Amino acid sequence: MMTEEHIKEALSLRYIELIAAFNGYKTSSSYPDYGTDLEIKEIDFRIENQHKRYLETGRELKLQLKATTENSIVIDDETIKYDLNASTYNDLLSRKNTKCPLILILFVLPSEKTNWLAISDNELITRRCAYWYFPDQTEFLTANFATKRISINKKNFICNDTLNQLFDNFS
Repeated sequence: MMTEEHIKEALSLRYIELIAAFNGYKTSSSYPDYGTDLEIKEIDFRIENQHKRYLETGRELKLQLKATTENSIVIDDETIKYDLNASTYNDLLSRKNTKCPLILILFVLPSEKTNWLAISDNELITRRCAYWYFPDQTEFLTANFATKRISINKKNFICNDTLNQLFDNFS
């Protein structure tokens, strides 16, 4: 049986893959990963000999996925505070000014495992949601050994259109 951490990780990956598929993006993950848990690639087409030829555009997003439960975060009116592993935080900072920066996705599940997923013959429900985080220009590498508390604006809630917006801003 998988550990609870691996189950949370798998759910977070599938959550983002579902949103990507809904928007027509291609996803891929690799093992072992070196900081990038999921790549999302833009697909487009051109007309060639009166047929559509689909191809990758070259635009992509690189995502680091984290999953937690609501009892492991602090929520206030505007932000979610999460204690991110310090080395992961530094990975985000090290890549923030590169051609393909790393974006953090924080998937938040209910505290009780029995509430994480519900399936019926007409719906699939994953409870709670995910938020994206990208360090701003005022943030610098941390010397912390364990964690670095980050604040994620609640406006960074991931919905059906979020990946399109992330492509516009980061690709």
